[in-house]
Amino acid sequence: MGTGGQQSKGRRWGQHRGRIRVADGALRPFGPRDLTPPFLKRRAILYVDGYNLFHALLNQKRREWLWLDLQALGRGLIDPTERLAGVVWVSAHKPQSRSRMEALFRYEAALRARRVRCLMGHFIVHGEHCRACGNVWSASTEKQSDVNLALAVADDVAANRVDSVYLLTTDGDHAATARYVREAYPEKRIVSVAPPGRVHNRQIAAWTDELVGIGRNLLAQSMLPDRLKTAKGWIERPEAWSARPSLPPPPDPPPTNDAGKTKAGHLRLVVSN
Repeated sequence: MGTGGQQSKGRRWGQHRGRIRVADGALRPFGPRDLTPPFLKRRAILYVDGYNLFHALLNQKRREWLWLDLQALGRGLIDPTERLAGVVWVSAHKPQSRSRMEALFRYEAALRARRVRCLMGHFIVHGEHCRACGNVWSASTEKQSDVNLALAVADDVAANRVDSVYLLTTDGDHAATARYVREAYPEKRIVSVAPPGRVHNRQIAAWTDELVGIGRNLLAQSMLPDRLKTAKGWIERPEAWSARPSLPPPPDPPPTNDAGKTKAGHLRLVVSN
């Protein structure tokens, strides 16, 4: 696809004609591409829509996956001919319960300790009302996250810090970002990454070279340690973000005395007034 907003022949809006694969973390055979020195590989950066990914993981009913190491995930997503040059995570902390807010702050600190570039937006709280019944309630709206992601991509491609742009989102608003990179920098490679359980956005896919899905095995292999050290001290995985262990079996009943013994296979009914 060339510049000037014209699409290449056979490439129409809403269609994807590139490669489609699922990154599942499986071991692959050693090949010639593994002999390429890192400095000769294409530089890949993973751009993560944190809010989109968070809710996709929640929908999978696997809360332990929320404690995700984005650096490890990025290394599992990229092509063998590429090296991971960075990870950008954009999100915002929604006003909610104290425990949930604390968990999200812990995760942000953990990502920063892993050298993930965190660009934070914010939520605004506003009033809503129903004209039919007159009911009034408070609602919150996320701000700046989409803009932060778009500006991060635009800045990196303009400064030639990236060769392959990996967009982890299904939010159609980011189709404009993919289109800008394709038209202004046609030599750059664009990859759409769909969060678990979600399909690729058609408008984003139309401007990409490849569609990549995230396999469950790769997620399981890309967890942060339960306890990791940061510049300000140790951080532990939030309890609510852990796999809930199965309940232990009930203990054996205590032995009874001779007077209270019953024969095997019989029940004793005790009535208390």
